Amino acid sequence: MVVKRIFNGKFAHYYENVINRISSPLYTDRWRRSLVDKVVELFPNAKTVIDCCSGAGNVGKLFLKKNPGVKLLNCDISKPLLKMAKERLKEKAFYVCSDNRFYPIKSNSVDVIFSSFCVRNSPDPLLTIGESFRVLKRGGLLAVLDFFRNDSLSPVYLINSALFRSFMEANKLVSKEAKEAIEYLFESIERFFTKEEFLEILRGTGFTPLHVKDFMGGIATTIVAVKEVKNV
Repeated sequence: MVVKRIFNGKFAHYYENVINRISSPLYTDRWRRSLVDKVVELFPNAKTVIDCCSGAGNVGKLFLKKNPGVKLLNCDISKPLLKMAKERLKEKAFYVCSDNRFYPIKSNSVDVIFSSFCVRNSPDPLLTIGESFRVLKRGGLLAVLDFFRNDSLSPVYLINSALFRSFMEANKLVSKEAKEAIEYLFESIERFFTKEEFLEILRGTGFTPLHVKDFMGGIATTIVAVKEVKNV
């Protein structure tokens, strides 16, 4: 799995300490805060939360500020990023090195799953979505932030897409690992679902979308969906 190799190598530190440090104040933290705020609004008393593909704990840190008493489990395939999360959040969370297709969590036990730039990186996105459905309680929330394939030709999207691509492409000059990671990023977006396709998959799995918000003309999108009972 390419993404596993990338984020367990040298690029993990570069991603968190350079790319994320630059992009967070510019736009990424705005996306994360918006997602966290919507989850808190919809499920203010969440007790058990998984931050899937948690990375260095950026979403979890924001959520803990809103709900410091929550039981937070950070799951990621990257040991270096989980180590950074542990250094950042310490005993405020639990940490599990886990594939997003197979959560080591019992069924119907979790109130909220955050999935930031996660489903797109799965070798089997449908399995990852189904696994989220399995572990969530009825009424639990799946909160997604991701880059969906976007075929829009709107000026807002095209301008922001060019700016985003320019920023990411510049990082390819740093190292062979960075070049591979950035090329993988854009390839993964082109292979991924559109927002509309993703929403239909959620509905088919048993989720009801409650909230959808685009950023930068559709460069990134947040989606919050609730687990319902499957039709039989």
